[in-house]
Amino acid sequence: MNKPFNEPMNQGRFETWTTRPEFPIFHAHQVHGTDIASPETLPCEADGIFVSWEKLNLPLAIKTADCLPIAIEGEQGVIFLHAGWRGLANGILAKPEIEMIKPKNVMIGPSIKDCCFEVSADFKSNFPDSPFFREIEGKLFFNLQEEAKRLIMKRFPQVLVQMSLNCTCCDERFHSYRRNKTTERNWNLYIKG
Repeated sequence: MNKPFNEPMNQGRFETWTTRPEFPIFHAHQVHGTDIASPETLPCEADGIFVSWEKLNLPLAIKTADCLPIAIEGEQGVIFLHAGWRGLANGILAKPEIEMIKPKNVMIGPSIKDCCFEVSADFKSNFPDSPFFREIEGKLFFNLQEEAKRLIMKRFPQVLVQMSLNCTCCDERFHSYRRNKTTERNWNLYIKG
């Protein structure tokens, strides 16, 4: 098993594996939506998992190939999200479950960065208020991580947000759909303790 990313958080740690771990985990069938499930409702279609600290007895897992894995630690528990551009545009970071845990710390894990996330001009309509578009040599690029941070800080200005410096498209230690259309996924884990 290869662990190319490991970052401590306040209540636990964030890890990214390039293959599925061989130990039990909580994970949902991700569909690029905005639903957040609890372990009691798994398996189900969802793009987030919410667990109170008392019930967090297995690692939480989110699969990505360029999208954002976002771990949110709060006073009442943890939420682990899969957030691509569709999830961000459709409000996954505005879900009431996030407010319920009273968020304190956020980690945005390895994901595509604006060096590689080229978008079309009409893509701007998904994020009309975002300052995170930039043009390079006539091509338009978008910073998904910074937009996620902006959306989090807008709702919860007291939260500490950390972001991985790793671009899944540039860094070949990670799987990237944008780089080579792979069907493989990065297994992002939140592990308590």
